[in-house]
Amino acid sequence: TLLYTIKFEFFTCRVPSSITMMDFLNCICFTSSKKMEKYPSAEVCGPFIKLVLDELNCNVLLYDQEPIVREESLVKYPGHLGGLYILYLKPAPESDVRYPVYVGTAGDSFRARLRRHAENGVIRAVWDGKFITNDVEGLGLYVWCTHFQGEPARKIKTILRDTFDFAQNRGREELDLGAQYPAEWTNNQLSFPWDELSKADEENSSEDARMKSETGGLFIRFLLDQLNVNVDMYDGEEIKDSGDLAKFPAHYGGLYLFYLKAEPASELRFPIYVGVTKQSFKERFTRHADCHFNGVLHKIWEAASFQEYGVYAICANLQVKQAKIVKDFLHEYFNFPLKRNRFGELRERLETAEQTPVEFILNNKDIPWEGCVEQVEAAAETQL
Repeated sequence: TLLYTIKFEFFTCRVPSSITMMDFLNCICFTSSKKMEKYPSAEVCGPFIKLVLDELNCNVLLYDQEPIVREESLVKYPGHLGGLYILYLKPAPESDVRYPVYVGTAGDSFRARLRRHAENGVIRAVWDGKFITNDVEGLGLYVWCTHFQGEPARKIKTILRDTFDFAQNRGREELDLGAQYPAEWTNNQLSFPWDELSKADEENSSEDARMKSETGGLFIRFLLDQLNVNVDMYDGEEIKDSGDLAKFPAHYGGLYLFYLKAEPASELRFPIYVGVTKQSFKERFTRHADCHFNGVLHKIWEAASFQEYGVYAICANLQVKQAKIVKDFLHEYFNFPLKRNRFGELRERLETAEQTPVEFILNNKDIPWEGCVEQVEAAAETQL
C-alpha cells in the first residue's frame, strides 16, 4: 500500500494513499477538537509516558525483547538495585506499540519485586487471566526499569498515577486498546505537571548526601554492637583467595560485611559492602569469589583501587528478616562503594583519609539507629 507522509506542527503521520484528502482532513479536525479526559487511560497515552521516561535524567532499561511468561524469566532483571518501574503489554517483541498497565517502585531490587508480583501480584493476575476481561490474546507482558530510587521514584510514581488511569493500579478490568494518542498531541492537551517532574529529576540527580561507609566505619561497628547478637569478626587474616574461605561458618548465614584494612593489626576498618545470605556464610562467600558469578570478593581482588588493602569479613548471626532490616538501614544512611547507585554505577574512589567518631555522628547526624535496633528486636520476637 502506498503511503503519504504528512507533517504537521506537532506530529508527523503516514496514511494509506487509498484515503481521500477530504476524509483525512475530517479525521484530523475531529482529533484536534477532542478534549483529553481528566484521567486518560495509560494505555492510549503510552507514547507520552514513553516520552516522560525519555526526559528523565537517568538510565531507563527497556526489557523489550522477551515477554515475562514464567518465573524463571525474571532472573534477567537487576538483582542489585530497584527503583521506579512500569509494567506494560505489547503485541510482539518487535512492536513499538506499548500499553502501560501498572506503575510501581521497588525498594529492594527489581528482580525481588517482580518475583513477588509473579507469586501473588500483578504478574500472577495477568498469567492467570484474572485481571483483564476483554480480548488481549497475543499481548505479552514487559517492563521498564529506571534508576530512579527512594523518594524521587515515589514522587514520580505519584505524578503518573495522579495523571493517568493505570488499569492494574486502579483495579480496572478492561483495557483500552484503541488508537494511541501521539505524544505531542497528549502534551498539548494534557496539563501534565512538568515542573514537579523536574524537581524530582533534580533531586534524583543531585549528589549523594549519605555518609560514605568507609568514613562511618566506627558507627557501623557501634550499631552492630547494639544489636545484642553474636558478631564474629574475622580480623586476623585477610581473604586472599577462595582457599581462605574454609574458616567461615558452613551451617548458618545472616548479615555480613566486607571491609578493608591496611594490615591485620590495624584498628581502622573500612566497610565497603553489606549483604544478607539465607545460605551459609561459607557458601555465599564462595560465590562472591567466583569470577563467573561476578562476586564482590572477585571484584575486590581484581580492582586496582583496592590493591593496597586486604579484605576481611564480619558475620552476624541474625535471622534473614532481621538481617534485611539492618542491611536496608545501612544502605539508606551510608554509601557503600560496592553497592551500585541509582545510575547503576559503582563508586571508584575510596574515602580512607579519616573516620568520623561515633560521638560526633550521634550528636550531629540524623541517623535513627535506635529505631533500627527496635525493629530488629520486634522481628526477633515475632519469630519465636
